[in-house]
Amino acid sequence: MTAVTYSGYLRLTELLSLQQPRTPADRPEVRDSERLFIVVHQASEILLSQALADLRQIVATGCRHASFAQRVERVTWLVDTLVAHLALLRGALPSEDFLVFRDRLGTASGAQSVQFQQLFRLTDVVVTANDERHAASDHQRVARLAAAVRRWRTTHLEMVADMIGNRRGTGDTAGVRYLAHQMTNSPLGARS
Repeated sequence: MTAVTYSGYLRLTELLSLQQPRTPADRPEVRDSERLFIVVHQASEILLSQALADLRQIVATGCRHASFAQRVERVTWLVDTLVAHLALLRGALPSEDFLVFRDRLGTASGAQSVQFQQLFRLTDVVVTANDERHAASDHQRVARLAAAVRRWRTTHLEMVADMIGNRRGTGDTAGVRYLAHQMTNSPLGARS
C-alpha cells in the first residue's frame, strides 16, 4: 500500500495554489486583504458543499432516515461556521482595502453562488417537510437550522452594509437594497 501523506490526502499543493489576488504585488496590504477575501469565500464554498450533500440526502430520504437528526445538526453547525466566516471578514478585512480591490472583482458577485442558492432552497424544502411525522426534537433541530440560515443572511446584509454602504453590488445589483429585498421576499433565502 502506498503511503498517504497529510498534504497528499488533502491535495494541499493544489488547494493552496488557488488563491490568486488581482491586486498588484506593490500593494501588499491590499493584496493580503484581497487574499483573505478569497480564502474566506473559497472555504465557505467548500463548507457549503458538505452542507448540500447532507441536505440532499435528507430530502432524498423524505426526511425519514435514521441519520436525519445528525445531518440537520451538522448542516446547522456548518451554517454557524459560515456566520463566523462573515464575522471574520467584517472584523479583519478593512473596508477601505475592500473598496480598493472591489473593482477587480468585475461582475463577480456572491449572488452568483449556486451553492448558496441551493442551501436556501433545500433548507426551505426541509422546513416545509418537517411536519407532524417528526418528533418534537426534530422540529427543534429544523427550527435551529432555519434560524442559522436567517442569522447568516442578516449577518451578511449587515457586513455588506458596513463594507459598501449605498454603493451598487458587484453583480450590478442594488447592493444592500437587493439583499434586503431577497430577505423580505423569502425569510430563509430561497429564490422565488
